[in-house]
Amino acid sequence: MSDFSFTRRRDGSFQLDSYEGSSSAVTIPDRHDGHPVSAIADNAFSWSYHIRKIVIPDTVTHIGEAAFSWCESLTEIHIPDTIRTIGEWAFIGCSSLRSIHLPSGLKKINYSTFQSCSSLLSIELPDSVRQIGPEAFSECRNLKSIVLPKSLISIGDNAFSSCEALQSICLPDQLGEIGNDVFSGCTSLTSFQVSANHPVFTEVNGALINKKEKRLLFFPFQYREKTCEIQDGIEIIGEEAFANRTHLEEIRLPDSVKIIEAKAFYGCRGLKRVLIPDTVKSIGISAFHSCSALLDISLPSRLPVVEYSVFYACSSLESVRFPDAVRIIAPCAFSGCGSLTQIELPEGLIDIGESAFEGCRSLETVQLPDSLELLGAHAFGSCEMLDSIELGKKLRIIPAQAFSRCKNLNQVLIPDGIEEIGNEAFDSCENLLTLQLPASVNEIDPCAFVNCRHLMLFVLPDSYSLDYAKDQGILYSEL
Repeated sequence: MSDFSFTRRRDGSFQLDSYEGSSSAVTIPDRHDGHPVSAIADNAFSWSYHIRKIVIPDTVTHIGEAAFSWCESLTEIHIPDTIRTIGEWAFIGCSSLRSIHLPSGLKKINYSTFQSCSSLLSIELPDSVRQIGPEAFSECRNLKSIVLPKSLISIGDNAFSSCEALQSICLPDQLGEIGNDVFSGCTSLTSFQVSANHPVFTEVNGALINKKEKRLLFFPFQYREKTCEIQDGIEIIGEEAFANRTHLEEIRLPDSVKIIEAKAFYGCRGLKRVLIPDTVKSIGISAFHSCSALLDISLPSRLPVVEYSVFYACSSLESVRFPDAVRIIAPCAFSGCGSLTQIELPEGLIDIGESAFEGCRSLETVQLPDSLELLGAHAFGSCEMLDSIELGKKLRIIPAQAFSRCKNLNQVLIPDGIEEIGNEAFDSCENLLTLQLPASVNEIDPCAFVNCRHLMLFVLPDSYSLDYAKDQGILYSEL
């Protein structure tokens, strides 16, 4: 009985569906039941740990998705020039594969085709290839060289991310598009070979720049100066362009910069100062995430939104200056900024997102502006040194765990207009002794004040708050 299983295709040829044998060297038959084998199915050999060598016959034109995925012992594979398409994830996780010859008619390297082929040392793409898909060679940590064909027109997101051994790469003149984070984590990459007449890209001291978009795409890890002054004319700092450049201590952005994209300076643990010009109108999510040495930040005057997680875990950040233009502080924007002692929130601010200041354990006082309409859950949770909070007049809901575990909180001013106090909103606020509830309050979660052992509520006669205090057994005094 054969170790292979097949299904017939519409054209009369056969597709190899799976292999159930135990041999370490596999030669795929070129015919089955008198007809050619023309395709290898999705997942046909996936997770076949024992296979070390595979020979594909020249009758095959298509390799399916994940066909050889996670064949971790595979060291050698023969792919004939008859192959026209190779599916996504086809060789992902083939961690023993050191080299591979790609067929001359292949037009595209698909999504994650060779991802995590960690033993792959070099590869030359055939002249027929026009596209490299997202993550195609990501995490090929020992890949030292790759030859890109002159026909190449685009490289997808993260295509070479975490190729830690890659030192240099030549960009062909027809290449017009490079996606986000293409060279993220390429810690050995020091130069791009780009012709002086390239219509789109140029290299300046190891940094890759899209001339058309005026976007800085990649800044070399090997740059050893502590201060970096970005050249004038750059308008966009690309996604992850400086991520994890831990040696940098100061970044100076020119007035030409308008946009800082997501994770642009993520993980720059040595960064102490960054000068952001007022020309910047957008700072992307997690742009300065984990810049744990950053001391202070002055946000540009035209910035309307402080994005998600933008200063998350900036544990040395002591002060932030907000411009009047800010309307939204997104979730987790300053979460874990344990050295932040005070903030002055601008009038005009409308929305503070979930966990925006959670874990800012040195924050002492907060006054929420009257313009504030929305406050997210956990917004000031675990702000252990926070001793006073004044809520704004437009706020209607104190959400779940908004001030939970604020152990030093002893003064809270709740204005008339607050209607609802959510679950564990003041959980474990051990120093909160008194709280006056206005007539507007009409809903309080049973656990809103859990573990507030010394709390006395000041309530109005015949009010919802009075009934609540009685029902929950909380000390109260009528006003």
